[in-house]
Amino acid sequence: MASDIHTQVDEIGTLLDQKLGLRARTFEAQVRKARRFLPRALRRELIYLAQAEALADNPKLHRMIDRPRLDAAHRNALAYLDRIDVKQKRRTAALNVVASIAFGILVTAIVVIFVLVQRGLV
Repeated sequence: MASDIHTQVDEIGTLLDQKLGLRARTFEAQVRKARRFLPRALRRELIYLAQAEALADNPKLHRMIDRPRLDAAHRNALAYLDRIDVKQKRRTAALNVVASIAFGILVTAIVVIFVLVQRGLV
């Protein structure tokens, strides 16, 4: 049973690393780093997975784990992380950088033209 939980946590941790680029020593640290990248409900489920992983090694505390909730959290996390397209994410980030540079150049050109018109040079 404990190995199942560790397997699920490792699988989600690998996806967090591959899809979001979140690397950390422990799964709990990965979940903390993933704060702004994930929806609130999914964060709660990942926190539950991290807590369940901590309880999994102790035989008495292992009984406290809600297995259906754990499986649902694992399924939901897999579904969300599988939908993330890394190429699209990179393309969007590059496009945002290019757009912000173009906007800066446009604003600078407008200000320069405005100053030239106000001084009567154009």
